[in-house]
Amino acid sequence: MSAELTGFTAEELYATGLVTEYRDLVAREAGPDNYARLVGGEPHTVPELVRAMTRLWYTGSWPGLRGGAGPYLVSARAYAGALVWRAAGTPAPGTTAPGFGSWSAPPPDGIPR
Repeated sequence: MSAELTGFTAEELYATGLVTEYRDLVAREAGPDNYARLVGGEPHTVPELVRAMTRLWYTGSWPGLRGGAGPYLVSARAYAGALVWRAAGTPAPGTTAPGFGSWSAPPPDGIPR
């Protein structure tokens, strides 16, 4: 289901290393009844949960559900592995160094100096 929601393949999602953590989080935050509907093939009955899962994958943050915990960042690893960075083709800001001596080369054309 996450592959359908995000547009990334199951292999790409597993490569993030976050599948188990996210599955456990969704099960906990959704509650047993909503989670059973979700995995039982009735995602249309829990649209708020489906939107929250999509947001979780793309941002690494849980947006919260009505009556549940408020929004929170899942972890530093979730932030770094958020799909928004893969979609943009760039690492998450603050997660990778630009490389030794990168400051000595001029920026590519089109980037202000």
